[in-house]
Amino acid sequence: MTDKTPYPVDFIVPVDDEERNRGLAALGIFFIKSLLLFPHIFLLAFFAIAVQVIVWIGYWYILLTGGKPFWVENIEIVFLAWSSRATAWFTSLTDVYPTFGTNTQHPAQVSVVEAPEPQDKLLALLGILFIRSIMAIPHWFILFWLTIGTLFVTWWGYIVILVTGSLPLWLHSYLMGYHRWYVRVWSWVAALTDEYPPFSLQR
Repeated sequence: MTDKTPYPVDFIVPVDDEERNRGLAALGIFFIKSLLLFPHIFLLAFFAIAVQVIVWIGYWYILLTGGKPFWVENIEIVFLAWSSRATAWFTSLTDVYPTFGTNTQHPAQVSVVEAPEPQDKLLALLGILFIRSIMAIPHWFILFWLTIGTLFVTWWGYIVILVTGSLPLWLHSYLMGYHRWYVRVWSWVAALTDEYPPFSLQR
């Protein structure tokens, strides 16, 4: 991968004036903001179970035909975009409450360049055998620790917003980069792309 060929999966929340709602920040400090996300968390938990089955079906399609039908890829992307909007709101990347399902107008967006066909049948077979997930363990290990740190950083961000009324640009960049990394790893495991994700917070 070079600068001329960016990774085919990206997560972006445009940088605005970074002003944030102090009331939402106060709710975050006292963990009430998490409760406001409960409808999304509840539905996404069930959706995640269904998506795992869809991903496995997608592996079989790739193994047999070299590509996935639109409906398989669409379900995967809807799940990824929906969960990303919820994360963006929770981490104060945006104050726009996440919508359910699809929404191309929300500030937080996931972009996925369709994988060229035929896709790698060997990787699909490794997915069926759950080896593809094992190959992503180095990423999941790092992301596990980053997630713990990000929870603390997010809570600290609530305090900063409450005091200053804005989210620092460097914090915006970090939070966006953290979730971008997660989105790319998940996309690779789900065969939305066959290009192994970079170990990076950058675009």
